[in-house]
Amino acid sequence: MTKILFAYDGSDESRRALRYASRLRERDNVIVLTVATKLIEAPSTTQYVEPGHGPDSVQKGLEDVREIMSDAGVDAEYISKIGNPAAEILNTAETRGIEHIVVGRRGLHTVERFLMGSVADRVVQHATCDVLVVK
Repeated sequence: MTKILFAYDGSDESRRALRYASRLRERDNVIVLTVATKLIEAPSTTQYVEPGHGPDSVQKGLEDVREIMSDAGVDAEYISKIGNPAAEILNTAETRGIEHIVVGRRGLHTVERFLMGSVADRVVQHATCDVLVVK
């Protein structure tokens, strides 16, 4: 059974990544992960999450994902976490024995990308399994 992790953040790119769900086989074990982005160096509690990316928006995102996956006929496990998105994706992949990670690529502006980096870039650089980045 192939284990696949979809990282979902509500962006158009991550929605496009979920389109791959319709190509999955019944023997695939699918996990969908959403992460409420925590502020740097803050404790992992809901009061320290990045505005607009808190547990409520993560929960709404999970509801959207459930609908998308259900429409594609894919049964998945859904996980939400608080933390650094790239680190949480990599940690979940490592601890769950994930064989493939699917992420969307956000189109950040050059200055934002320079200052913040890209979650997809970090996942590609540090993952120990295959990563599919969807534009």
